[in-house]
Amino acid sequence: MAYPSIKIRALQAIIAVYEEQSFSRAADRENTTQSGMSTQVKGLELVLGTQLLVRERKKFALTPAGEIIYREGQAILKALAATEKAVQDLRGNVAGLVRFGMIPSLTRSVLIPALDQFKTEFPDVELSLLEEYSFSLMRRVLDGELDFALVPSTDLPAGLTGTFVGRDREMLVSNADLDLGFAHLDDIPLSCLNDKRLIVPSRLNVRRKHFDTLLNTHGIHVAEMLEMDGMLATLEMVGATDWVAILPSAICHPDKDGSVRRLNPIKDPPISLDYVLVEKAEMAAPRAARLLANCLVHHIGVILSDWQEVPDIENPEPAHLKL
Repeated sequence: MAYPSIKIRALQAIIAVYEEQSFSRAADRENTTQSGMSTQVKGLELVLGTQLLVRERKKFALTPAGEIIYREGQAILKALAATEKAVQDLRGNVAGLVRFGMIPSLTRSVLIPALDQFKTEFPDVELSLLEEYSFSLMRRVLDGELDFALVPSTDLPAGLTGTFVGRDREMLVSNADLDLGFAHLDDIPLSCLNDKRLIVPSRLNVRRKHFDTLLNTHGIHVAEMLEMDGMLATLEMVGATDWVAILPSAICHPDKDGSVRRLNPIKDPPISLDYVLVEKAEMAAPRAARLLANCLVHHIGVILSDWQEVPDIENPEPAHLKL
């Protein structure tokens, strides 16, 4: 029987170098040396008799052979990891450490019921949650620091895969005593932001660019704008002042009764937000991580479906179709 000449470490090396666009960053990611990383890639090219990586305009690009190695290498590494984990799962109870990340818009409403259920069913699993914004969480998944992350849909870096979780809708959130001319949970046009004091996320947040485009496209002139990346701080500010904010319905769910904050789904145009589950392409998640991800996705669905009586909240038309 002839055995393949391609080594697992070589596949890991070329995948890391291409995704990181750097031998040094790839070496850090794989916990090895830069020279060792270079040796693995050059050795793989010698074994295959063809170039796999080329330098173009200060970036690494894959040759046609390199694209095959990259694509199939990811599948091979993922299959090996899945095989190893399947055998480990036979040993008994679901246990181990699960490291996961979530954006703040999901933790306020989803986390408690999801973890209550999960820990009741799997008490031996240890959990580590990191709450950050999407780009940081995706970077940590790519580096292997997190098993998975729940983030807004956006362009994914090479090496990550995303699975659609659900569609949310952005709300205008204001103080319950602030008279905007609309009742709690009534649809409200984007034009109501004219002459309002608006809290927006910083430009590091994937939602900010979208908001800026909408305000500019629809000729909305706010009286004052305040950048604030803390969603809980934003909610506190809105609840105590005349500042308003645009926030996903998921984080607004505890305010559904309208006693402290008024919630108004935005229309003309409605603004949607998709959530995705992000994982490393060549890694198979441990069983405990898969079970936790399924639990969180279920509870996200529960929260989003609880807005069904609000017009257009369950399946809003994507914002880009309305522009």
